[in-house]
Amino acid sequence: MLMKNALYILFLGLLCILAGIGIMIWAGDKFYLGIALVVLGLVYGLVGILLYRNAKKRAAATAESK
Repeated sequence: MLMKNALYILFLGLLCILAGIGIMIWAGDKFYLGIALVVLGLVYGLVGILLYRNAKKRAAATAESK
């Protein structure tokens, strides 16, 4: 379950990055909003990667202990 949530967060980060790039390209007057969304996407991506690595380590530890 934790790994699934990490992948959802990673996907949300990718969507934020793409939305930020789209806003920067098509809405020139909202350039700072695009930058904010890209930064938010990078933060979500980092959290998703860290959570995924943590879940992968937990799964390996539980499989090893059995």
